[in-house]
Amino acid sequence: MPGPGNEGRPRSGRPPLTKAPRFAAIDVGSNTIHLLVASCAPHRLPIPVLRRREFVQLGRDVQAVGAIGPQRLEFASRTLRAQVDAARRAGATSIAIGATQALRSASNGPEIAERLTAAVEAGPVRILPPGVEAQLAFDGATMTISPGRATLVLDIGGASAQIIWGLAGGFCRHSSLPLGSGSIAGLARSDPPTEEEWRAMERRVGQLIPDLVPLSLQPVALGIGGTITNLPRLLGKRRGAVLRLRDVEVSIETFRERPVTDLAERFAVDLERVRLCRGGALILAQMMDLLQLRTIRSSERGLRDGMIAALLGRGEAWWQLPESDGDGAVAEARTELAALFG
Repeated sequence: MPGPGNEGRPRSGRPPLTKAPRFAAIDVGSNTIHLLVASCAPHRLPIPVLRRREFVQLGRDVQAVGAIGPQRLEFASRTLRAQVDAARRAGATSIAIGATQALRSASNGPEIAERLTAAVEAGPVRILPPGVEAQLAFDGATMTISPGRATLVLDIGGASAQIIWGLAGGFCRHSSLPLGSGSIAGLARSDPPTEEEWRAMERRVGQLIPDLVPLSLQPVALGIGGTITNLPRLLGKRRGAVLRLRDVEVSIETFRERPVTDLAERFAVDLERVRLCRGGALILAQMMDLLQLRTIRSSERGLRDGMIAALLGRGEAWWQLPESDGDGAVAEARTELAALFG
């Protein structure tokens, strides 16, 4: 029988388990507004417990008129409020909200960020500079890669694409390109696209992707963003599958021949996501060809995971890159990267 003062104590004598804190990240992108809530136990990788995604497509307004209009703002505000509420119900104690290319390039981007901040009352909506977005995405994508391994990350968003390279767990470099799945897919009005529309999409990709220098080695290659994480499903593969360039080319041939309605129904993928993958696949194929990448693995981890890790490590300063150990450390990192990647 329990003695005095032992009521409620586990019979093993061990203290009761405490629930790991939960943090949330919301990515306000050009195609979607996307929520991730993760459980963050000490000294462990964040474990996703809730995901929410809504196709708001802020990038459409920016592409059409250079600014985000009132109707799209209202849609974004409703979506953001719903996702903040969902995060809080899931137990998130802190929420990081970051906006990427759509708000960076919109003429009224800072005003939109202020309006969204006021609408949700969950802390400021931060417009992330390309370098910050790249580092956070790299940190998230490489969480499961052994520290120090040479890693390349291709991030194809709705209105921009980033080529990010570095040593896992450390400093990265990036190149940001002014094209994305939404901006390319939007050139086609027919379903499936006409030959003329396909040629226009291919020309735009060729114009906006520079002549990339082939890599001097084959690093760990990871792909993040909606296109790369959903292409395996449209090819009948599992999530997180390794894709060859030929796999991507096969998907492009399918997109040329079949309407998105058929593909969405067959593979149980959102209709709008399938449409966007048409443009994203063209971008991915061009990048892999120019870089001479034999394979790339789609990764479920990326920007939002990096945001949560930064929120856990730096608190309200999550959106600020940590101070380096001095110019010498940065120079040394750059020299090492140059030697590895050419």
